[in-house]
Amino acid sequence: MVDLWTGEFDGKLKKKSKPSVIPAVEVEPSGCSFNPSFESHQDSLACAVADEMQKVYKHELGPEPVPLTVQGEVIAEEDMYFLEADDGGDDDSGLENLDGDENKATENRSSKTKPVTRVKLNRRARRKDLLKKEAEAKKIEQLSKEIDSLPDIIQEIAKEDEEKQRRHLRRFVVQQEKLKSRPPRLGKHKFVSAPMQVLLSEEITGSLRQLKGCSTLAKDRFKSLEKRGLVVPTARNRRR
Repeated sequence: MVDLWTGEFDGKLKKKSKPSVIPAVEVEPSGCSFNPSFESHQDSLACAVADEMQKVYKHELGPEPVPLTVQGEVIAEEDMYFLEADDGGDDDSGLENLDGDENKATENRSSKTKPVTRVKLNRRARRKDLLKKEAEAKKIEQLSKEIDSLPDIIQEIAKEDEEKQRRHLRRFVVQQEKLKSRPPRLGKHKFVSAPMQVLLSEEITGSLRQLKGCSTLAKDRFKSLEKRGLVVPTARNRRR
């Protein structure tokens, strides 16, 4: 910071924290009330059941762990000796066959080579010139087609630019929606939202006096701090 009186700078800058999109106190759905209506309670209960079933399916349908041991039979030392001997014999026979094939190929090449006459050389040169001229003519024709199709190319480029802008806008909107439901990644652990606090049908009494107390206020505030990105999420401690 800079001292206004001395004009000295200590080299430390304070980072300004960005305001979170998530509110400090979130309002639960009406079905989570102590005296909800039947329809709202059923909707909230269905959401809670869907979240729990999603966790169960994810655990059951997830990839299987890699086994530490593989079942099989142990090979004796004598069998290993015979296997090595068989491999060596196959390699020797394969090398002999390769040598024989190479000798035959060289003999066939020497027998097939013939002298090239002057007429054949001229014919090849004329053929080469003709192919070169045809390739140049095709290039000129292709260039003229591309020049004629310039308006269409410009329209395609404009459409691609519009599509890129739409994709960028969609990504931005999706990112903002994600920030409303979960915080940015701060540490090695991901944020895990707390389960929805919904009363069961037999627990609804319609009276605050008969409502069972639960110590979830501290957990709720701590989860709110994690969700807003003010506290680094930690691993869940599972009690045994």
